[in-house]
Amino acid sequence: MCSLSLLFALVAVGCENKQDSQAKEPAQDAPEAKASTTKPPEKKGARPVKEYPAAESFALKPLAVGQWIRLAVEPKGAPPSQVFVRIVGQEGEAFWYEIELNTPTGTSVSQFLVENAASKGFDKNAIRKMRTKADDGPVQEQAEPREAILKAAEGVLEFVTIPSPPPDFTKVERKEAKVAAGLFQGCFVYEAEHEEGGVKVKETVFRHPAVPLTGFVRSEGTRGRAAVAKELLEVHESGARSAL
Repeated sequence: MCSLSLLFALVAVGCENKQDSQAKEPAQDAPEAKASTTKPPEKKGARPVKEYPAAESFALKPLAVGQWIRLAVEPKGAPPSQVFVRIVGQEGEAFWYEIELNTPTGTSVSQFLVENAASKGFDKNAIRKMRTKADDGPVQEQAEPREAILKAAEGVLEFVTIPSPPPDFTKVERKEAKVAAGLFQGCFVYEAEHEEGGVKVKETVFRHPAVPLTGFVRSEGTRGRAAVAKELLEVHESGARSAL
C-alpha cells in the first residue's frame, strides 16, 4: 500500500507521472463518474462557482454513507497527486472510510471500519477491520495484526482527521477561500505543526464546516524541506462509490 510518506518520497525524485485510468470526476451530488485529470480545467460556460456562507461555529456535519471529497496534493516541482475520501458503508456506530490515493506511480485504496465514528470520528485505535488494494492487485482484508493496521492508518490520517491537538476554533482567524470546489466564506484559518511518518509538517490550514469528514478546504506549507499545497477539488453529500 502506498503511504503518504512513500507518495512524497517518489514525487520528490521526479518520478514520471502515470495517467490514472481510474480517476473520477463526478457531477455535483451525483454518483461518481470517471475522469482523466486530477484538476478539472476551467471552461467557458461552466456552471457558476458554488458559494458556501460563513458559519457561526466550526461544527462538522454528521457522518453519512455516501459522503465524499476529492483533494489535490501538489508538491512544488513534482507531479500532483489526488486523494478521494469516501464513506462507503456503516455497521451500527462503525463506518467504513475509504481513502484512494492516485500517485504519479500508481493507485492504492484502503478501507477502515472505525468503531464509534458517528460520535468520535476517525480514531486509528478504534479500527476493527482493514481492506487494501494496490493497482490491479487483489483486495486483502485483515483484522490482525494491529501493528500493520495502525501503520497503514498513519499514512492517511491527515486526510480523515484534524491533526491533534486541534486548534481552538473560537479564537482562530476567519478568511475567505476560493478553490476548485467553490467559494468558502469565513473559513477557520490556523497555523499547524505535526509529524507524518517522522517528517515535520508546517502549514496554514483553511477549514469550513460545510465540508464533510474534516472540513478541509486548502492548505499551504512544507513537509520537511519540500513545499506542498493541498486543495479541495470536489465536495459531495451523497453518491460515493467504492473503488474496491
